[in-house]
Amino acid sequence: MVTLPASITANQQASQKIIDRDTKTIEEWTAKLNLVATEIDFQISRIPDFSSNRDRIEGYQDYPLMNLTDYNDKLSLIPNVEKVIPILRETQWAPGEKYNQELAVYLYDVYGIPLEADVINKYPSILPSNITVGRNLEAGDNGVVVLDEVVAGNWSVGVGDTVDVLGQTFTVVGIKGEGQMGLDSRAIGVFMSIEEAQRVTNNTGKVSFFHIFADNAGNVESIHATLRSLYPTNVKITVATYLRNNAQHIIDKGSGEIESIQRTMNQIQSNALTGMVLTVAVQGIVILVIMMYSVRERTKEIGTLKAMGTSNTNILGQFMLEGALLSLIAGIIGITTAVIGASELGHLVLPNFNIIGIDQIVPDGVTTTQPVAVSIAPQLLLAGLGIAVLLGTLGSLYPAWRAARTKPAEAMKYE
Repeated sequence: MVTLPASITANQQASQKIIDRDTKTIEEWTAKLNLVATEIDFQISRIPDFSSNRDRIEGYQDYPLMNLTDYNDKLSLIPNVEKVIPILRETQWAPGEKYNQELAVYLYDVYGIPLEADVINKYPSILPSNITVGRNLEAGDNGVVVLDEVVAGNWSVGVGDTVDVLGQTFTVVGIKGEGQMGLDSRAIGVFMSIEEAQRVTNNTGKVSFFHIFADNAGNVESIHATLRSLYPTNVKITVATYLRNNAQHIIDKGSGEIESIQRTMNQIQSNALTGMVLTVAVQGIVILVIMMYSVRERTKEIGTLKAMGTSNTNILGQFMLEGALLSLIAGIIGITTAVIGASELGHLVLPNFNIIGIDQIVPDGVTTTQPVAVSIAPQLLLAGLGIAVLLGTLGSLYPAWRAARTKPAEAMKYE
């Protein structure tokens, strides 16, 4: 009886932690889904030249340049296109860490983004994500950059330091960690305004690709089909199908887990309520049977006491006190058992107790689910002890009443 409420409380706390975790995951993926649901990326395809040392480096990608005026207006006129955002991304090479045994070089991207308030406020997915130190790029920024943490580490710089990018000095205002930018995979790069990126790379009027945003997610496929008809070859068009499906899968999984936990908790509470009712009933019946047996076995003693002048009230009080004391002793033993084995008792009396646990990371990196630990509050222990004594007193009331009404002559003849 003491263990059940404590077990329910422990499960509710553990369940809430899991629900909070899943809710946060759902919110993050819903936000990510909303950011990219209407996005289409458009760029010229490039066939790698594996005879080149640069193309043989693992992970190397190139982004062929396009004239902004050749594509921007045409893409903007496609039905249901809400916004076309040009991006410049050019790979740079510099002495540094070895990527293989042949070349002592590392690469990074100069990433130019239109820093216009109406653009970045409505389409924040075009900005660097996961800023770990400092701030992100803002509308109107000039002479500042955000660095990927890999580039910042290679250059040994931090927020507030200045860096030289292709002969021009910039101030570092932020450092970004891992994380996609829209549909694009992580860019190991230097992020700045598109005008400054075009200037330092000598690519004025040039862009590497376009972020095309539909007016709603339902029109993405039709815009995709139109792009394919307009540019049947030599272009790469990327939509967020995989990311949308992946995000929706994670959202559905999290929602299902929350519903499962809530169903489990309802079942646990139902089982606990049934268990508590049975516990009280059984305890009352056991006390009644024990006291009835005690009265029966001490019938002669009762007769002797009454023959000596003991009143009915004293007989009644004696047996009720005996029942209360027995319940008090049993209650102390039960509470001691509950304190020592609260968690084990919780797992024993609640069939679904093991379903809910808290994920923890053990030292070898493996995620395990730790069983819920149960602790019993002192107030609950005192309440349990009080209820035990009350049940003992009430359970012995009828046997004590029968003992008090026993006639001395009949009691003395009882064998």
